[in-house]
Order: sequence, then C-alpha cells, then structure tokens
Amino acid sequence: MVGVEDTPAGHQQAQAFDDLIKAKMAARGLVTLRQQKNPITDVRRVLKAIDPHHPALADVGFSKAEWTDINLPAEEAVAGRVAKPIENPDTIATLAAELMASDEWAEIAAGVTVATGRRSAEVLKTAQFEMASKWSVWFEGALKRRSEPVTLRFEIPTLVEAERVVDAVERLRALVDTEGMDNRLVNRYYSNDVAQVCDRVFAELVPPREGKDTLYTHLFRAVYGTIATFWFCPPQVPELEFRAAIQGHYKVLEEGRTELRRSLAAARHYFDYEIADVVIAQHGGKRKGVRLDEPGVKVLGEFRGEDVVEKEVTKMGLKRVLITEADKEQVIEWQEQFAIASQDDAVGFVVGAAEKALAIAELVGCDVDEVVGGVEGILGLVEVGKAKLAEAERAISLIEKGGNQSLVEQSLAMANEFNGFLKQENEQLKQERGKLRGEVEQLRSQLGQFESMKQQFLQFQQLFSGQGMVAPAAATAAPQTVAQAVAATETPVVKAEKPKSVSDGRSSPEAEREINLIIDEIIQFNEQTAQDDEERWQINQSVMKQLCSRSQAIIKRVLESREDVQEHHDKYGMHGRRFNVGKDIEVLKQAIAVALCEDVLSHGRNLNRG
Repeated sequence: MVGVEDTPAGHQQAQAFDDLIKAKMAARGLVTLRQQKNPITDVRRVLKAIDPHHPALADVGFSKAEWTDINLPAEEAVAGRVAKPIENPDTIATLAAELMASDEWAEIAAGVTVATGRRSAEVLKTAQFEMASKWSVWFEGALKRRSEPVTLRFEIPTLVEAERVVDAVERLRALVDTEGMDNRLVNRYYSNDVAQVCDRVFAELVPPREGKDTLYTHLFRAVYGTIATFWFCPPQVPELEFRAAIQGHYKVLEEGRTELRRSLAAARHYFDYEIADVVIAQHGGKRKGVRLDEPGVKVLGEFRGEDVVEKEVTKMGLKRVLITEADKEQVIEWQEQFAIASQDDAVGFVVGAAEKALAIAELVGCDVDEVVGGVEGILGLVEVGKAKLAEAERAISLIEKGGNQSLVEQSLAMANEFNGFLKQENEQLKQERGKLRGEVEQLRSQLGQFESMKQQFLQFQQLFSGQGMVAPAAATAAPQTVAQAVAATETPVVKAEKPKSVSDGRSSPEAEREINLIIDEIIQFNEQTAQDDEERWQINQSVMKQLCSRSQAIIKRVLESREDVQEHHDKYGMHGRRFNVGKDIEVLKQAIAVALCEDVLSHGRNLNRG
C-alpha cells in the first residue's frame, strides 16, 4: 500500500487490498461487522501513519451504512439512559480552579479539562487557547477533525476565569514534554493519570453513569456542557444548538469556506446530566444563562446578534452605519481620555485620526493597517543614521587632534583586534568540527536502528499473509521482534517505573522487556479498544505463552512483579481461570501486532527528525 497512487488503478488496488484483509479476518472467525471494526480501524491507522492523506483511505474500511449498523447498539443503549442530577455546579468549578493552581501536571490537566470541556490529549498537546472575554477563550486544535483543509477555531465558555485557564495551560506545557509524540501515545502515557485525578476529586460530586466509562469522560463532555449551558446559554438560544457550538460539534470545514455549520450528530451525549431541581429553584426557576447578568460575563460572539447597534446617518450619502458595542465603548473611552465635549465631537475626532492615518500611510508608502510598522521602520532608519553621523564626527575629531601618528596607532590596534578575532573563529570551527563528527556517529547508530525496524515491517507483512506471529527464536540469527525493537528504542517522557526483575542467572533483560511491552499492549487494548468483557483479556501465563516464545519461568516472574496487572484485573472484574475461555487469541495477536507496528513507525519518524 506504500506506493498506491490517487488514480483509478491505485483505487482498484486498494479495493483489492480491502477485500483481501476482510477475507483473512473472515477465515479467522471475524465475520460480523462488529468483529471486524477494531482490526479495520487499526489498518486505517497504519495507513494514516504512512500518509495522513493516503489514497487507500477512501477504499479501505466500511461504508456509511455499515458504520451505522455497527454503532446502532451503542445508540440504542444511550437512548435508554436517564439524566443524572448535578447538585453542586459551583463546587465543581471551584475544585477545577484549585487543580489548575497545583504544581502537579496531572492535576493541572484535570482542572483545565473540566473547565474547558476539552480532551486530555488536546489540553496536553494540540490545544491553543486565546482569551476572548473574562469567561471565554478562542480554541483551536480539536482532535478527530479528519484532516480537514481549514483549521477549526471557535469560542468556548470557561467554568473558571479565562485568564487562569490560559496561564494553567502554559505552565502545563512547561511540565510535560510531548514533542515527537502522536495523540495516541499522549493518551497512552498521560490520560490514565488525568482520569485518576478526576475520579479522586469529583467522585462525590458527579453521580456515576451506567456502563464502564470513566468519570473523566463525562466531566470533559456532558458535565462541562451541562454547567456551561446553565451559566452562559442565552434564554432565546436552543440548548441543543448551544451545546453543539461550545463542544465543537461542527461539520468538517471545506476549502474556501469559513462559516461554521453545527452538527447535532453527537446529541446523544449532551444530556447524560442535568442541573438538579433544587439548584434551579435557587435561581428563580431559570434553566439557562443564570450568570449572563454578572459583570464581565458576555454572550458568545456566535450568539451575540442583539449587541449590534444600528444608527441612522445621513451625512456623506450613507444610509446607516453599524456600530458594535465594543466600538461604542472604545469611542466613549476616548471621549473621556481626551476630554471631548460631545459624541459628535468624538466621532469627528475618530474621523480626523483616520484621515491622519491615511496621510501617513500614503507618505510612508504602505497600507493603513501597516502604518505602525512603517513608522517604526522609518524611526529605526533615523536612529541608524544618527549613529553613523556620530561615528563620522568622532573619526574627524581624532584626525584633527592626533594627526597621522594617531591614525597609524589606530590601524595597528585594529589589526591586533582582527588577529584575535581570527584566532577565536579558528577555535570555534574546531569545536563545530568535533560536534559534526559526533552527529555523524549518531546518524550511523540511527541507521542501524532503521535497519532493525525494516525487519519488523517484514514481520508485519507476514502477519497479514497468514503466517501469524513470528517467534523471536525461529533461527539463530533471526532479527529482533517488533516488541523488542520498540522496547529498545522507546523512551517515554513520563511513565511509572516498573519494578526491577530479580537476576538469578536465568533471566534475560530482552525477554523481560518484550513480556512487559506485550502486557502494556494488552492493558491498552482492554482499556481503549475492547468494548466489553467479551472482548477484554485476562493477563495470565497461558495468554502470554501464546503471544511470545519466552520461557514459562520468566513469564511468571514478570507477571508477579507487575502490581498494575492485578489492579487492572480488579478494575474490570476479570477473575477466574475461565475468563478467557471461548475467545479467539488471533484477534488479540493481530491487535497487538498492529499497535507495536504503529510504535515502530512513530519512533522511526522521531529518529528521522532527530
């Protein structure tokens, strides 16, 4: 698929590839659309890792009708939910503010997530927040936008003052380095810590939902939307429209189009929670916009049509002039600052200033909006001219006072100074040459790592050709497995340190790294890919033996050293020896192989940038 082109022949090749992998899955017992959903999603992720706009993405996957059939059970489950009441919206916002003031990165991220309704990967890496008002920010960097050509930027309310949100994000980015990590890796290494903070801090304030979603998921989605609507939604705006706008549910933007069209496709998630009746009663029965009358609180610009003031003007042949509320306040401020007697005089002052700006722009030779930059450029040239004039006057003075002897002495001094400069440059060149030699050695090392990763892609091809997982001990000179290659190159920024295994003369660091990595991938699969207990896997010696060729003793030792395995089993209630009975191990093998391949791709790109 690497060389597929965006041509009829290329799409035909991609369709043949789609038919092939679906036939392979059917041969392994994955015959329904729901069974094929996760493997197909993983294949599309690999294609996107190769090229975000890969031509084969149009052909590999499911149709819209098939996706509807796949998601229908989830839609029906959501339809039967009953909204849970939120009785302390003010306390939730106060706790979010306290978390943002913390020195711990996970607490800061959790606070920003609750205050803005954005995902942890957005808060940690992609989100850009810019103040729009005291209680709102401009946001861009939304995930799941399907690589649209136009960047989505929209205004969202904040449950904590916007200035504190912007400051918290700036401090968070200084504490957590996500450089070179894609969103999947960010979620893998950080989102669980953020979710744990949310569960710990808000468990007594937010009622649990049906199902096994974490509390964190509801906090950044349904709880935020419920409180923001209660506080900031104008009474005349439909609640569904307001929620869609503040949570960024817009249709994909097309090239050349800037208007935002709200999408209500995610409406099923909007009403998991509601403000409790006792809180509504405290606000006189109001269900929306209870804080809009407070100082500094403004309606979002998207819903602020009533703030435009129309003023009839007959001068200069104009029928009317539209003055926004912000412009009106600015004119009033100038009127007070410059002691202007009346509003008519203030308008004259503004017109006069505009005429002067036009005249300056014509004189400087730039547009009106470039006047400040043009004037600053001219002032800079004036300062340079003054400096050159002062230098010339000083040289003339020296000549008049010292004569030829003074000039000779000056020349010798300049020669000595230049000689010292050359020596300094020579030393710097020597240092740079040594640095370049070090970089050459580093590149050679990286080339060796790329060669190792090449072998892993060959193993990935064997997986789809039906040969299954390749055992690392198949031959005496066999290349490393995918798990070993990732374990040798992967250096996460923040990750809990695993207990060190006991060295008894029979242990193998490479084997233990491989087993630990496979355990990590099973945990990742259970938490983010598996939909229910029928798809989750208990991590035991039997399963691990089927996924790698390491000895039973090493597998047992690693499992006993991993406390998080038992915690993972307790979290999902995975107990009993028959928990995995009836499940197809090939499904788990394929998911783990694709995930490991994505890690190799990610680290290959990081090495290339390094």
